[in-house]
Amino acid sequence: MFTDMAVEAARMREETRRMNELLRSLQLALRSPQAEMVDDFMLFLAAIDKNDGENALNFDEKAMMNSILAMMNGGNNGELAADGGKKEA
Repeated sequence: MFTDMAVEAARMREETRRMNELLRSLQLALRSPQAEMVDDFMLFLAAIDKNDGENALNFDEKAMMNSILAMMNGGNNGELAADGGKKEA
């Protein structure tokens, strides 16, 4: 009886561990494109602040501009504007 309980407890610990891994994966998958864009932009600003030209040059300005336009237009799951980006914030 005790060994059955120990086996069941080990199985439940393993299942809990797998569920935690799945939850972390889901949270990363659901991370919004805007949050990633803000993170990238903050790295760009930090590189400029530190006079780190190499990292500043790695910043993709065109991708940033496209992300901003997509958010303004409510695309790319941005859903910030339902009026084609014409309404002021």
